[in-house]
Amino acid sequence: MSADRSFTLKAGNRAVLLLHGFAGTTEDVRELGEILAENGYTVHAPNFRGHGDEPAIFLKTTPEMWYEDAVAGYRQLEKDGYDEIAIVGVAMGGVFALKMAESFSPKAIVPLCANVNRKMRYIPIENYLTKQLKKQGIVEQEADQMLKNYLPEIDVMTEARATFYKNVARDIEKIHVPTMIGQGCQDEEIDADNANYIFKHIHTNDKQLCFYAGSGHDIVNDCEKDILEEDLIYFLDDLVWLEEKVV
Repeated sequence: MSADRSFTLKAGNRAVLLLHGFAGTTEDVRELGEILAENGYTVHAPNFRGHGDEPAIFLKTTPEMWYEDAVAGYRQLEKDGYDEIAIVGVAMGGVFALKMAESFSPKAIVPLCANVNRKMRYIPIENYLTKQLKKQGIVEQEADQMLKNYLPEIDVMTEARATFYKNVARDIEKIHVPTMIGQGCQDEEIDADNANYIFKHIHTNDKQLCFYAGSGHDIVNDCEKDILEEDLIYFLDDLVWLEEKVV
């Protein structure tokens, strides 16, 4: 089991829970976290269980466990004295942000390239695992055999993930908090129309939809990341924060 990759950047009285995507780690959102901190936002980014670990460990975890990790991160910020917390989530992290807005009362949410639609489309989990095995230096032939051995676990995770996302889509009308939706038009993993679906179905008047013409699924690290960061900071700064003192 690898060390916990979660990180916290303390910078001000405004808090942001920053959530990474499926099969990624907090390293994918660290640069964005640093930008937020530079602009006065305290950031906490939890690393979901199994993410960044070898496939045998990763495949023993579930979407419910990862969501628990996201909620635990929110609770940690509350424990640290932050009463108003915005949630910024990338891909699956964006799905978690939406679900948390259905259940809690965050200051605002920012789902980026979030796959929430009744017409679900995913890149197969095998693709993620292949990348992970390649990082570990495992040759292609050996990796293919390992994936065949993992097929039962992969099928279970695929079904669990689809069910979780569909449940979030089902309850999306419960969302009433300010929302900024970001979507890369070159997203190679999900249909960019997911962003329109979210915008149409959430029940808040304070919502905006931002498309990034040249960006793919890894929107926070793509060619328009500077524009996205500016849009995000503007959205967060425009919220009416209480500016309460944090102990």
